Amino acid sequence: MRKVTLALSAAVGLCVATQTAVAQNPWQFGPEVNFATNSIGLGVGGRAQFAGLGKAVKVAGLGAYASFDYYFPGSGLTFWEINANGTWDIPNMTGGFKPYVGAGINYANYSVSVLGIKASTSNTGLNILGGTHFNPTPKLNMFGEVRVELRTGSVVNFAVGVLF
Repeated sequence: MRKVTLALSAAVGLCVATQTAVAQNPWQFGPEVNFATNSIGLGVGGRAQFAGLGKAVKVAGLGAYASFDYYFPGSGLTFWEINANGTWDIPNMTGGFKPYVGAGINYANYSVSVLGIKASTSNTGLNILGGTHFNPTPKLNMFGEVRVELRTGSVVNFAVGVLF
């Protein structure tokens, strides 16, 4: 229960911190909700996105983000992960949607507690992802993403969220 409280507090903290973000800032922060396959289920987390990477390295459309997600699989199982991904915006798209593709790395931790016996393991892997951004207001950036996490116990993850 302590880990759940910590994860939810971190997500709320990210939401509060985003209220100070300035529209011209290349950094955006916000909460996300996830659903992962392989009986992992629903998760919540936070994302920090650096949209200014393309300008910094002079490659149009290049971005990066890091995320932390905590899941609620039940049955004594605990699962959380950290992702670091690079993205590239697909150019010349209209209609307010900005699709992107990307890849990155993933660190996942599994823990189980059964009859007072605790065990845990961690895995690293690769991410392949695609999604879209949508800006309903100039300061609000929403996203939807599908991420395939290739590691021991590979997972398909669906994420939606808001960035400020």
